[in-house]
Amino acid sequence: MPVISRRSPGAPLRVLVIAQSPLARAGLAGLLSDSPDLALVGQVSDEAVLDSLDVYRPHVLVWDTGYDPLSLLDMLADAAATGVTILALVSARDILQEAASALLEAGVRGVALQDISADGLLSALLAVDAGLVVLHPDAAPGVVARAGIDRVAPAQATLDAFTPREREVLTLVAEGLANKMIARQLGITEHTVKFHLNAILTKLGAQSRTEAVVKATRMGLLAL
Repeated sequence: MPVISRRSPGAPLRVLVIAQSPLARAGLAGLLSDSPDLALVGQVSDEAVLDSLDVYRPHVLVWDTGYDPLSLLDMLADAAATGVTILALVSARDILQEAASALLEAGVRGVALQDISADGLLSALLAVDAGLVVLHPDAAPGVVARAGIDRVAPAQATLDAFTPREREVLTLVAEGLANKMIARQLGITEHTVKFHLNAILTKLGAQSRTEAVVKATRMGLLAL
């Protein structure tokens, strides 16, 4: 069984690109190449995945499943069984919902379309690494219920529910810093700040930055 690498707080996200087509691998690598929040550790074909996990030690696999994702279910399940997190990309919108249900059952943590933007791909990778489930809107109806995915109850949020980076962002939000200043202070992109802020709002059940700070303070998560 491959040994899966766990991400340390503040460390870049190690991503391994999987696709049968060399052009697809190159395209995904191009989307990921400019982000300071992740490290692209390698590019391999479908059948090489399991042998590559010990070599590249990725945190997340971004797997382009091509035009027939259902033919890869066994490979995906075998990879997911090692404990590695998988974001699967599907090429055709018309099979998205059917494919998403099967892919989630095989153990992937996210399903998106192949034409996802660079920002969308980064957000999806960070989200699945954080333990969230990512679904393209067209795949969502009925899929969540069938897969038995639970949402975290905001009222039960505690300090342990937040990642170290989310706690840093929450503290800086409470100090009144704008996203751009938070990004500069933490050495991350403004887009990543927005991702962390959305996760914070969700966990606290808040609709705004101000409400998040008030709720976090009442719960003892912040000392102002």
